[in-house]
Amino acid sequence: MIYCINPECKHHQNPDNFEDCQGCGTPLLINERYRLIKPLRELSPRNHTDIFEVDDGGTRKVMKVLKDDSPQLVEMFAREALTLQELKHPGIPEVDIDGYFPFTPNHSSQELHCLVMEKIEGQNLEQWISNHGSISQFLALKWLRELIEILAVLHQNHFFHRDLKPSNIMLKPDGQLVLIDFGSVRQISNTYLAKLNLGNLTTIFSGGYTSQEQLDGKASPLSDYFALGRTFVYLLTAKHPVEFPVDSKTGKLVWQNKAPQISKPLADFIDDLMAPFPGDRPQNTQVILRYLTAKGLLLKSVLRLLESPRFKLIVAGLLVLVISGIAGERITRSWRAAAYSNQGRTALIDGDLDRAKKELQSAVRLDPNDAVYRSDLGLVCKQNQEFECAIEQYKKALELKPDDETVATIHYNLGVVYEDSKKIDEALEEYQIAMQDQGDIGVNAMSNFARLQIWKKHNNGLAIALLQKALQRTEDSRLKSTLYKNIGWAYLQEVEYQQAQKYLREAISLDKDDRAAAHCLLAKALEHSNQAEAITSWKNCAALDSNDLPEVEIWQLDALRYLKAEGEQP
Repeated sequence: MIYCINPECKHHQNPDNFEDCQGCGTPLLINERYRLIKPLRELSPRNHTDIFEVDDGGTRKVMKVLKDDSPQLVEMFAREALTLQELKHPGIPEVDIDGYFPFTPNHSSQELHCLVMEKIEGQNLEQWISNHGSISQFLALKWLRELIEILAVLHQNHFFHRDLKPSNIMLKPDGQLVLIDFGSVRQISNTYLAKLNLGNLTTIFSGGYTSQEQLDGKASPLSDYFALGRTFVYLLTAKHPVEFPVDSKTGKLVWQNKAPQISKPLADFIDDLMAPFPGDRPQNTQVILRYLTAKGLLLKSVLRLLESPRFKLIVAGLLVLVISGIAGERITRSWRAAAYSNQGRTALIDGDLDRAKKELQSAVRLDPNDAVYRSDLGLVCKQNQEFECAIEQYKKALELKPDDETVATIHYNLGVVYEDSKKIDEALEEYQIAMQDQGDIGVNAMSNFARLQIWKKHNNGLAIALLQKALQRTEDSRLKSTLYKNIGWAYLQEVEYQQAQKYLREAISLDKDDRAAAHCLLAKALEHSNQAEAITSWKNCAALDSNDLPEVEIWQLDALRYLKAEGEQP
């Protein structure tokens, strides 16, 4: 069945073999290219747009058709088209360069505006929550990072969305989030800033997700962060933001008690995103991404504590005690050590390793019995390639018997240090201990343990079994890509080329970072069956990031030798 695009037509449905609509005579091949397969929502005169699934030479896409020719709606529609054509990201629907065009139906004076875009398979997050319920902390952090990376692309190109909410976020079958409905997007230009100062802007309103400054016609990129925070309130509680009361003193939503599955630092961070006053929100996507790790959230929580009136009151009280001689040196040293540790972590997040090491060494000198301080110092030494220093600090941290999560992290990091310093047996031992962790640390340890078994040709069967088990314990696409790559490698060692190709292709499809390893291994597997495709994979192997893995650097040399022998340029 083929549909007619004419909104005034009384007989929209037509047989597949018709060239023109049997009801109004409008051509059924739109712009000499697209056939309308079915409407994706009810065709109604109340809607400004109709949305169809269309066929474009065998590829299914989505066409939005603007039926209202008012200048304001046409401007917004054209802006959506321009934005999508300019932005390239897996989390933003693609629009062909000729995907926006006008079309006039037969016997009609009304010009329609058409926008054809990539068809996003899957559910929007509003539908997903209604089927699955509220999300976990792991999924919240994963989705927050993905959406912030999408907003980063948008904001860096001087656009902001203005209508971010669960129903405008799609979850694809492969786990990728996609932001949709760019009809409300705004470009940050001098004209926009002038209108902002005058309050002369169109207001886009989505109840519960729209900030007050946007309601006042003064939206900015910070308004997207407010909507993002409100969106995660819904995702974490399965309740619409308007269902929660507002604190009359602070203006903040009272929701955290309905999301017991997440940590207090993460809940407070979401409150920061949707702070009533824009100046109290994170000011750019880089700041948000900096804190979206377990350590980053902890640091943010500590900084929030340091800035709180209660903490300042406590500090003032301690100072009085110190001055009066009642408080001992121990309290002062502990407080100073905590301050040095916080400064060291901030420097580590900022990438200033020299300052981080100096601050954390001061923390350890003041409080040598704190396992976390020593673990953080070990991490800085590891980043600096100072392996003996890292090993010493990690071992001393373990002697202090930290909590279970910290123990697993230390054993994993110690394994990485041993591996980097070519002490493979010691690395295997540390990874085996870290594998007992039930979170992603355990899965990463299983992956590294299996990778070393394969690399050293110890036991491919054990490695495959371990990696298959690890796949059941994570939903992280990057980590799953690594696990699939290692399984493919093991099968390659076993000379099972078809199985190797299967897992390596899966690894490549999930790898958003375009790492070289899976391409190198696939090239080796393809040499025995498809030389042309092997050459393509060898070229990818040579060109992409080795991720500093020693085996990949060897494979990349193999790639250069192979391509040279075949007379190909890398």
